[in-house]
Amino acid sequence: MRKLPLAIWAMVVGAFAMGADEFIVAGVVREIAQALDVTIGAVGALESVYALGVAIGAPVFTALGTRFGRRSMLLTTTGVFLLGNLLSALGPAYGTIMAGRIVSAMAHGAFLGIAAVYAAELVEPSRKGRAVAIVFSGLTASTILGAPIGAAVGQALGWRFTFWTLVVFGGIALLGLLASLGRAAPATHAHHDHAAEAHEGHHGPGHGTQNAAQHGGDHGPQHGAEFEGLDAHALAHLGGGGQGPTMREQLAALRRPAVWGALLTTMLGYGGVFTSYVYLAPQITEVTGFEAGWVTPLLLLFGIGLFAGNHLGGKLADRAVMPSVIGTVAALAVTLFAMTPAIESKPATVAMMLVFGTAAFAVVAPLQLRVMTAAGHAPDVASAANISAFTLGSAIGIYLGGEAIDGGLGLSSVNWVGGLLTTAGLATALATWALLDRRRQPDHHDHQAPVTTTHHHH
Repeated sequence: MRKLPLAIWAMVVGAFAMGADEFIVAGVVREIAQALDVTIGAVGALESVYALGVAIGAPVFTALGTRFGRRSMLLTTTGVFLLGNLLSALGPAYGTIMAGRIVSAMAHGAFLGIAAVYAAELVEPSRKGRAVAIVFSGLTASTILGAPIGAAVGQALGWRFTFWTLVVFGGIALLGLLASLGRAAPATHAHHDHAAEAHEGHHGPGHGTQNAAQHGGDHGPQHGAEFEGLDAHALAHLGGGGQGPTMREQLAALRRPAVWGALLTTMLGYGGVFTSYVYLAPQITEVTGFEAGWVTPLLLLFGIGLFAGNHLGGKLADRAVMPSVIGTVAALAVTLFAMTPAIESKPATVAMMLVFGTAAFAVVAPLQLRVMTAAGHAPDVASAANISAFTLGSAIGIYLGGEAIDGGLGLSSVNWVGGLLTTAGLATALATWALLDRRRQPDHHDHQAPVTTTHHHH
């Protein structure tokens, strides 16, 4: 087996750092609140602006990326990420730390999209899939380890070191990329068909599904094959690698009420996850009564649940899109409501960490596939809009959770607030299914056939 280029391992480290940045503050919420003398809701806002930054940054950097080569975009996004975390690590006051969060978030979506396409260019065709999967293994690892590392480092060394951890990982990635990416672009033929390839692989930029890729795969085996088998969270971040279909097709897809129904379902349905998640650490120590040392293993348990749920959601979405959306969103709502009483008891809290993690990511693949199915033949933009729906939902949820805590409803109130948000998503899913899908039955064939059939080719 030939060794993979060093650049790919540098991208793995970069993907790990950026993925961890999404989750890492959750482990040190209370510590930051005390140190800066701000409310827990204000610390939550550091996470909600991060989510918004990801939503805004991906399209901005993608637009820039069309003017500059992939090499310079990779180095730029890694540098921007590093700069943002330096600001947060050194920031004397809340405002500086907030600015740092926004800066680092801007680079997040674009880096992962470009890294995926670039990694595929650096190896011979037969190893593209492996190269991309390895880059995204960094993201998968960060989903499980991000918050526990943040909590462990924060407790051992202080919360600022949580940001320094990201600076270290970002720095290693940047040095690795500088050392390994020669000035020359990858082979010229690669550039020529990569716009197309990125475009195919792009059917799953939102919190996608393993199958998003296979949709591309059906148009021709060479296209998008490198995105096959990626997990839902990986495809979620795959925004910004290449160009989508023409503006007219994109807008036509976005004119469909079913697409808007699907996007709203994503925003509300998934929004409940982060409403509760960001405030788990203070709940564990103050409501359940665990020692601070328990935060790391409990967040790790939640991370293992995310991993399991991601896998489960992909399998369910393969079987039937709409029933899997309704089933997983309903299960998530029930789980969130159950968290309020469960968090009062230690054994129940331990069990619920795993259950909540699983429910939180089981919704991802079905929601993504739902949007793509609704968009028919032009799923790229709808998928990209769906990333924004996920991150916007997270931002709204985190904000509402913070308001509930600061408003005196108690720490565990974030769970039922999240439950209500997810229930609104469930209501949206049921309403759009009843009103839009049934009505669209006659033209079911032309719009949906191209997408649904491809998803069942294995």
